[in-house]
Amino acid sequence: MKNKTRLKILKISCTYGGVLSLILVGLYVFFLAVFMITMRYTSTQIILLLTGIVSVVVFSYMHLNYAGKNPEEFACPLLPGILITVICLILGLIFIPVLVSCSSNVDISSVVTGFMYFIPFHISLVLGILSAYAVLSGSRRSPEGIERWKIRGLQMGTVILAAGIVVSGISISTGALGRPGMTYTITLDASRIDTAEETTFLVPLPVDTSSGMAADVVDELTVTRGDAVWSIVDTEHGKALEVRTSTKCVLYAEKKCGYMERDEREEWLQRHDVSMIHEMEGGTYDVWVYASNANATMYLKLWKATGLRSNINRLDNDRTSLDCGWQTVKLEWSKVLCD
Repeated sequence: MKNKTRLKILKISCTYGGVLSLILVGLYVFFLAVFMITMRYTSTQIILLLTGIVSVVVFSYMHLNYAGKNPEEFACPLLPGILITVICLILGLIFIPVLVSCSSNVDISSVVTGFMYFIPFHISLVLGILSAYAVLSGSRRSPEGIERWKIRGLQMGTVILAAGIVVSGISISTGALGRPGMTYTITLDASRIDTAEETTFLVPLPVDTSSGMAADVVDELTVTRGDAVWSIVDTEHGKALEVRTSTKCVLYAEKKCGYMERDEREEWLQRHDVSMIHEMEGGTYDVWVYASNANATMYLKLWKATGLRSNINRLDNDRTSLDCGWQTVKLEWSKVLCD
């Protein structure tokens, strides 16, 4: 391969790999923004990646320009050659598994479509291979007389890019951060009972199963409709929310935590449940409920959210007419799809 051809291949690979890398980082930022995903060290990794890519590409191109002043004696400096080759090869190899999965599909149209979608990355892979050959087949001595700041700039850009890749790997491996939360709503209707006295209800409330205490969300409980007096009491079936009312009332509470990683978030969600569970079967609970008068109704709704889009679990029941005394009411878990 002629020196002029090697120089041209390396310059094209340097420019193409840099532009494609910046596009991918831009798409990554766009994806996070559109789907409102929060990752650990998001700002740090974006700044490091963008700064590293631009620095490496610009200073590598400067080295190539200086080394190519005399094309007949062109020698590719080792560090720029390695960086250009690695950038192009990594961009091309990232999507090989995706292409293989498309190729395993017997539908030829899916294979062709998958191939067409990833043409820019196939080009990057080809350029990476050609760049590797151009670097290995020629002289790799450093050009004499090049300014020290260009050398230092390339070295610093390499360190910044490597740091960005490490930080991004840590961020992606920990998964998206979410703000888990809980919403508790209890609707009680004693307005249809033909008596002047208040009706006393004992209903399940959210609890922290690790301590057996009422969950923090209960601290936010307020009466949003009707008149009611409430308190937390201990019963023979566990912690209960005692509500006294003669009207139709709604009590509501909402609690959101700070950002948590996947394992911490899942542990928090699993640790919180409702009290006074009599029996559990799959996603169905039988819970104890008490009413001092018959013909009252109860509707309970507990939402547990991971803080990520389209990931909410809801525990609720049909509006249940209650008898006088202790009884069991069926609650069912379901998933709620959100945009």
